[in-house]
Formats: sequence, C-alpha cells, structure tokens
Amino acid sequence: MGEPASPHDGPGSARAVRNCRCFPAACDHGGAPRTRGGELRMSSPAQSAQTSPLDHVGPWTERDYFALPEDRRRIELLDGGLLVSPAAGSRHQRLSSHLCHALGRAAPSWLEVLEAVNVRVAPGQILIPDLVVVTNPGLDVTVWDPAGVAMAIEIVSPGSIGADRAIKPQLYSAAGIDHYLRIELNGPGPSSMAYQLQRGCYVEVTSSSSGQLLRLAQPFPVDLDLAALATATRPPP
Repeated sequence: MGEPASPHDGPGSARAVRNCRCFPAACDHGGAPRTRGGELRMSSPAQSAQTSPLDHVGPWTERDYFALPEDRRRIELLDGGLLVSPAAGSRHQRLSSHLCHALGRAAPSWLEVLEAVNVRVAPGQILIPDLVVVTNPGLDVTVWDPAGVAMAIEIVSPGSIGADRAIKPQLYSAAGIDHYLRIELNGPGPSSMAYQLQRGCYVEVTSSSSGQLLRLAQPFPVDLDLAALATATRPPP
C-alpha cells in the first residue's frame, strides 16, 4: 500500500503521482519520477560548471525553463527537474504529422489540433504532448492552460515509455484534461488506447490493435487508420 498523501499534496504533486492508482500496472516510478530512456536532470552546486544549457544549480523554475535555447530533444519541466527525451525517430514523426493533419480535417470549427505545445499541468510542471486538441482555435500563447486542452495525445517512443504510460497520464488526469490517447509503435503496426476522465482517473473507452481502425467518439467523432498514417509519405487527402 502506498504512503498516504498529505493534505498539502496537490493533485499534480510528485507524491500524488506516486500514489495515483489510475495506471497501477504501468507505474514504475517509486521515489523521484523517472522514465526508461528519459532523463530527469537536476544539478547540484558541485556540478556548477556551465558546460551545457542543461547544467544548472538547484531546482529549475519556469523562468529558467523558458530561458533554455531551442533543442532537438524534448525537454519538460517536472517539480524542479527536467525530463529529457531524445529526438523521436522518423516513424514517430511521420505518424505525428499525418495524425495532426487527419484530426485537423475532422475537427469541428471550435477545436484545433496542434503538435508539441507547452501545457502547464500544474505550477512548475510543463509537459509537451505530441499532439493536443484545444478549445481556443487561433490562440497565440507560449504555454497552454489545461482548461483549454480537450485531449492530449502521446505516441510512445523508446525514450518515453515510462513517461507516456505512467507519469504523463497521471499528470494530465490530475490537471483535468478530459481525454488522453496513447499510441504504441512497438508492434507490426500501431496500436492505441483512448481514455476518458471519470471521477479523477482515466478509464479506457476504446482501443485498436495493429491493422484495426481507431474509432473515436470524443472529443469529436473520427475514424483513423493509424497504420496508413504511419507509413504514408504525404499527408492523407
């Protein structure tokens, strides 16, 4: 049994993540959050030589985080540390781009689909989903509030397995994001699991195996051939 949460632990705190039971089978982060392949960076004063933009004394703040230069890696902020994932491979990027196009064509006018934007799930916690469906089309912001995110989508890469299966869904659910879609690329073709927020936790509402269509009803109805999107060399018509 997990350690009881203190009344002072907010829903998005690291302790709350550790004690969440929404994804118990996938949760492998006892103690400080970590991922398989990802890297949680927080330097100590002994590591004060500034040899890299990621070398930093003490906890990272949002101000520190947003001052970082652009980087091919995905860098996210989590409770004073940086969650660093290597750049995704071509299959991942191809699927992300074509999925954004397909969802954007199917989305109603009051929704917009964006790739890789900053989402502040809690103070000091900035995540970058692969895709989001947002409720304020055309809004020009550096970081999105979770109240404006209808769905977060993650495409699992070797460097993001732990984050995408355990850490991120728990933070998205704690932030009140109604829908979460996880796509796996570790089989002969993409598979997927779609979740809806119910009583503070994500519950699976639909899924697709390799070769099957993914049929979503929310946040808008759409049928997706993930295998075709992952192999196409041009955006789908």
